[in-house]
Amino acid sequence: MSRFWTNFQRFLLILGDLAIMFMALWLALLIRHGSAYSLATWEAHWQIFGVLFLLWLPIYFAFNLYDLKVNLYVIPLLTNLLRATAINTIIAVIYFYLISTDVFITPKTILALTILLLTIMLFAWRRLFYSLIKNQIAENNLIFIGWDPIVNEVLQQCQNYGYRAQAVFRATSEPIINSGLTVYNNFDHLAQVIKEKKISYVVLNNSVSDAVTNELFNKLNLRLNFISLSKFYEQIFQKIPLTIINQSWFLENLSEGNKGPFEVYKRILDIGIALIISLVSLPFIPLIVMLIAVDSKGAIFFKQIRTGHDGKNFTAVKFRSMYQNAEQNGPEWAKKNDPRVTRIGRFFRKTRIDEIPQLWNILRGEMSFVGPRPERPEFIEKLSAEIPFYKERLLVKPGLTGWAQILGPAYGGSREESLIKLQYDLYYIKNRNFFLDLGIILKTLNTVLKGSGQ
Repeated sequence: MSRFWTNFQRFLLILGDLAIMFMALWLALLIRHGSAYSLATWEAHWQIFGVLFLLWLPIYFAFNLYDLKVNLYVIPLLTNLLRATAINTIIAVIYFYLISTDVFITPKTILALTILLLTIMLFAWRRLFYSLIKNQIAENNLIFIGWDPIVNEVLQQCQNYGYRAQAVFRATSEPIINSGLTVYNNFDHLAQVIKEKKISYVVLNNSVSDAVTNELFNKLNLRLNFISLSKFYEQIFQKIPLTIINQSWFLENLSEGNKGPFEVYKRILDIGIALIISLVSLPFIPLIVMLIAVDSKGAIFFKQIRTGHDGKNFTAVKFRSMYQNAEQNGPEWAKKNDPRVTRIGRFFRKTRIDEIPQLWNILRGEMSFVGPRPERPEFIEKLSAEIPFYKERLLVKPGLTGWAQILGPAYGGSREESLIKLQYDLYYIKNRNFFLDLGIILKTLNTVLKGSGQ
């Protein structure tokens, strides 16, 4: 499924959600007022509720309700919807009874009816929408040109995204392991397979020969969609396949020269949001300090050298979440259920409270809200020697949260996990824009609200 088509489907889903929100409000008013319902009743409510609906949409996004893959199944859809509804109910109460005190309506029954009807209707709408997607995307048949072991990894997921692999064409007789596909060692039957299997997409190995390219060039009249294996992998997994890219990939895809305007307004947003969160957090600082002091001995703040943009080191500041002298045996990677973490520190990590002091690093320009995780210099040097292109993650500022932090392993506590996180980091560096940053922040908000941080 192309990114344009995926985004278009999400756009339709959002439009449908907005329509259903107003429909739920209309039904709630009709149920509440019965025969006394009039146009004046609608006019007194729809604009006020309209603002509330716009506040609700980001919460639906934060709880993955616009993720076309996650919500194909009933259980995750219902779980995400109910969690989002709970948060939106709190937002509605704050909106009507604390913020909009000058509004002449303070709905109770109508609000409850709207939320109930909306939840039921959104569930039904999404079940219908996803059933239509399943039927529509089943026609995206594809073939692979050339072979690479990474194809096996792609095959495990491509059907979940609406692709059905049919065959592999190549100009060699080397064995293919575990593909489960029909294999052709020449291109004699290429046109026949394309027509009989109704092929829509041709996935090209990045290292196809000139002879293969010429063969495919002669098939342009078949109106196919051609895509490289690395780009197809990127679309499926939303990370970069390190094993099949080279320096040329970076030259072609990391066009840093056109990122100047984005970096300017990103910096402005970083400063603005950091100041707002700092002011909101300020009243809670004494309580946080007291909890740390009571829970364990040691300093309130934890300072550590991290490597930032272009390899420049800086001092990252956090609230201490580990016991004193946690690294008396030298630098150690954090790990799941780390015994060095204090009781209150575990709560701080799950809710990201320990990272509040890093707002100072953001204000100083050493970090951003969104970017790769700031790593320690010792680990940077070690991993750069073991993993190709590892230092390329330093092309942008590190972030409080990031693509790798929300999708990758919880900890980069090994070479393998660090490699996976690098794949996500490179995806972010290549594709970073305002909407991707917004999506990462909203998903992080989801993590904070659920208390599922690490």
